[in-house]
Amino acid sequence: MKTIPSFFSQPRALRRCVHLRAIALLVVCAGFAGCAVNPNGADSAKAVAQPHLQFVDLQGFDRDLAASLAAPLPSVDISFYDRVIPSALPERLQKWMASVEAGGGSVKIVPPAPTVTAKSPLLLVSLASSLWTASKMAKEASAAAQVRAAHAYNAEVQLKVDDKGDTVVDKVVFSQRKK
Repeated sequence: MKTIPSFFSQPRALRRCVHLRAIALLVVCAGFAGCAVNPNGADSAKAVAQPHLQFVDLQGFDRDLAASLAAPLPSVDISFYDRVIPSALPERLQKWMASVEAGGGSVKIVPPAPTVTAKSPLLLVSLASSLWTASKMAKEASAAAQVRAAHAYNAEVQLKVDDKGDTVVDKVVFSQRKK
């Protein structure tokens, strides 16, 4: 009866080669595993302070705005991809403006430059009521650690007249308050 050679019956050089391959495989696997793990458990996308942001109604926007306001930058401009009417400011942005007011700052509405065609003043009143509704969220917003960075800022909602003749939000500017 023929016996099958075992690992230990193989020549020493062959066993050493097998050991080296196994060790190399373990090192490569450990290297890949180390790349896959985030050591501090935070999101892999770090927020970087930027003076100009584009509003997108996602949590990443909150992260970016918090980083920009905590930097602290003298001002942070937020522009919009979509057409935003003043009476329908996104709730995510209202939360930040409520935090400005909770920190003692002010939120101003800057109307567009006068044009030949007069627009209804009810539009500005509806924006003011929208901001008043946002003040209901002030208690919640002031409790959230992420929006506390807005406490040191004032906010301006700058309006413009679009190509259709409607008043829309041009941008929101957070300006650092003087200490």
